[in-house]
Amino acid sequence: MNRFLWMLGAMALGVSQANAAPKTYGLATVAYNDFETSTTSDSEFAFSLAFGKQIHRQWYAEAGYISLFDYAKNENENKGDALYLALLGKASGGTGELFYKLGIAKVDVDLSSECSDAGVVTQCRASESIAAGIAGLGFDYYVGVRSMIRLEYVHMTGEDSFSTNMVNVGFRYNFN
Repeated sequence: MNRFLWMLGAMALGVSQANAAPKTYGLATVAYNDFETSTTSDSEFAFSLAFGKQIHRQWYAEAGYISLFDYAKNENENKGDALYLALLGKASGGTGELFYKLGIAKVDVDLSSECSDAGVVTQCRASESIAAGIAGLGFDYYVGVRSMIRLEYVHMTGEDSFSTNMVNVGFRYNFN
């Protein structure tokens, strides 16, 4: 009997500690990205990596990196990536979590193209950092005890006519 009570007490302590610990997760996604800047627009595949932490029963804080575009066409080379910080409001259910995302991002854009001046062709480069806002809606679907599949739509808009629309599919792993 003492052994049973000891095991029951140990289980109760373990469960209470697991519930008290904030949930943290890692996230990797791939996306189809339709973007536009003041000088170019295109559609490309993108990827992102993020880390999130539950800060309240219905809220996550998420920080991440997004590779928005990286391509060369003709003599033009364009690259854009972003660091972001977002809050996710969530509603949990039996099959997963529905969430919305609101945040800010620092987008770095490097553009280069051919320029000609008086018959001389040179390579023109432009680099800038843009502040952008993020709004998104998505669903994390449970596929295991700690693993989830994420489906998400994200819109970012910012300075200098920057905007992007992304549809993400990814894998989320809950660490605890």
